[in-house]
Amino acid sequence: MKNDNLAGTFLGTRGYLAPEMLQRRQYSRAVDAWALGVIVFVLLCGCLPFDDDSSTIFSDDVVRTKFKLRFPRWACNLSPSAKDLLAKLLDVDSRTRITAEEALKHPWICGTTAPKDSMLHSPGRSILTPGKKATPTNIAAANRTQMNEMIKNRTRENSVTRSRDNSNPRPHRQLVRKKSI
Repeated sequence: MKNDNLAGTFLGTRGYLAPEMLQRRQYSRAVDAWALGVIVFVLLCGCLPFDDDSSTIFSDDVVRTKFKLRFPRWACNLSPSAKDLLAKLLDVDSRTRITAEEALKHPWICGTTAPKDSMLHSPGRSILTPGKKATPTNIAAANRTQMNEMIKNRTRENSVTRSRDNSNPRPHRQLVRKKSI
């Protein structure tokens, strides 16, 4: 007797596919929870949680090694509750992986565990003076300094462009609103 809750077709983007799919095994709805975990990881950390080396996975031991959950260094301020949700969504064992319904009840999703002042910052925007500890206050100050520098540079560039343009003024541009037919 065939179980109607299992599927066997193989379709999807490798970085989002659950281990059981990569092993070409029959799979259940648990693959959707895995994909949700990958999406949440990307949203919080800015990268895929696992390398996509396109190699075939044969054994469960390789699955446990390949899909060991690690967080990038810039996600050090990620709350323990968020890490717990990700660990439960990205559980390599599809039988113990949480369901979408269980994920909706998770404390991180409900917002009951994260402090209100806990904010993640983009690693590309967090430019600190070497030796300074990365705190939300220091990062915010570094971001303001960086923004002020960008504004100064843009103002400087605009003034140079305007001085060149005075010798050769541009014709006045007129904006015209298009009417629909």
